[in-house]
This record gives sequence, C-alpha cells and structure tokens, in this order.
Amino acid sequence: MGKCDICGKNGENLSLMAANHKKLGYIKVCSDCWEKLYTRNDFVGGSTGSSSSCPSCG
Repeated sequence: MGKCDICGKNGENLSLMAANHKKLGYIKVCSDCWEKLYTRNDFVGGSTGSSSSCPSCG
C-alpha cells in the first residue's frame, strides 16, 4: 500500500504516480496532487509525460 508524499492519502485502491518535483526531488503523488503540481508548474522540465528517458518506455 502506497502513500502520497504530498497529502498523505493512502489506501489499497490508490494509484500513485512518480513525479520529479523542483524542490522535493522524486516523489510519489496521487492524481489530485499531481494535477495541482502540474498546474503550478512544480515539475522539473521534461521529467513527466511521454518524453521519458526510461529505456523501457521508449
């Protein structure tokens, strides 16, 4: 079971996403917090979305 690093929400059915925050570094966040962080432009540029540098993601 995971826990959102921003709001602390947790639960078995909670989906968490990885995010590279400008001040906090790599964190796991729920979809609500991800949307808020995205709107405030708190992500490191190029660290989210389909432009991943992960070799498995393409």
